Amino acid sequence: MAHHEPDTHQLLDQAPLLDATRDGPLDRSTLQDELNISRATAYRWTSSLTDESLLEQTPTGYRTTGAGCAVADAVSRFERSVAAAGRLEPLLAQISAPEFTRHVHLFADADLHVATPQNPNAPIEPWLEHFASFEHSRSLVVAGCPPKVTEQGIEHARNDVDFEAICTPLALEADRNASKNAFDTIASAEAPALYTHPGLPFTMGIIDDVVIVGGFDDETSLPIASVTTDDPEARKWAVDLYRRYKRDADRLNVTQMSTKK
Repeated sequence: MAHHEPDTHQLLDQAPLLDATRDGPLDRSTLQDELNISRATAYRWTSSLTDESLLEQTPTGYRTTGAGCAVADAVSRFERSVAAAGRLEPLLAQISAPEFTRHVHLFADADLHVATPQNPNAPIEPWLEHFASFEHSRSLVVAGCPPKVTEQGIEHARNDVDFEAICTPLALEADRNASKNAFDTIASAEAPALYTHPGLPFTMGIIDDVVIVGGFDDETSLPIASVTTDDPEARKWAVDLYRRYKRDADRLNVTQMSTKK
């Protein structure tokens, strides 16, 4: 039997019906009322979705199949991705890495912080808030740390507070050039665990239950935008991403860095 490809545009329209019937069978009359559709539309949609094996007819009505649930979930992710892409445009103008764009739906409800002439440090404020006090902190650092974040890092290092950071060589060099004393204080402390990796996709922090993703200007390294979320799925994604880069990261050799001119 020849395989029939479903009409994608049609599925986007019909996805609400798949959502409505995934928790149990509903008859056409109920679907008309719940979805505010006509009798003809209810008949057409249930018929076409049944033909595509996304819906099955039972003695008490229509119920979403396993394949139908997968399609409904895919449509939901698509709609959330489109919504997130529009709302997070200031951040996405700085971050195009697929590690983020393929999972942007996880940030559809995230808080967005954008630099303005009145408040150029708005994207940094979430870092300062959450990095001030925490139980667990892990970061990917692509650009040099803003001075106020570095000040917090110095305080934590002096107080033997554990935290981890994986930095690009460029970020390490920028921090060292900005303040060798500050860099040496953090890098030589026992509590912080610092690593280096040349291929980090963007700056990200996982501070307790909060995920922060930051976008910085490529030329000036100034903060442009950031997002914060405590969504559990976003945190799981962030933890998996961090662990992947940590596996290939090298522990920072402070002695080697200190001998550089």
